[in-house]
Amino acid sequence: MAEDEKNKAAKGTKRGIEEQKQAAAARPKKQSHSDKHSPRWWAPLMVTLMIIGLIVVVLAYLFSGDLPVPGLGNGNLFIGFGIMLVGFLMTMGWR
Repeated sequence: MAEDEKNKAAKGTKRGIEEQKQAAAARPKKQSHSDKHSPRWWAPLMVTLMIIGLIVVVLAYLFSGDLPVPGLGNGNLFIGFGIMLVGFLMTMGWR
């Protein structure tokens, strides 16, 4: 590590300035906050999950837990609310 410090050019020298330029060029550019966008499939998937979850919950209420998955009973409500929750959580990542 001591050899690295010896080989480093002093700040302000031509060699030091050139090394700083090369290091800056090697770093990836940061995206500005306005350039970040969600993928095109994000919003349709988000809305679809919320609608499917709503349909599952409505079916579970209308058919007393017998539909959409027979034998689960109130588990159908948990499935529906879980699907809707995933859709709503996706809204936080949408730009």
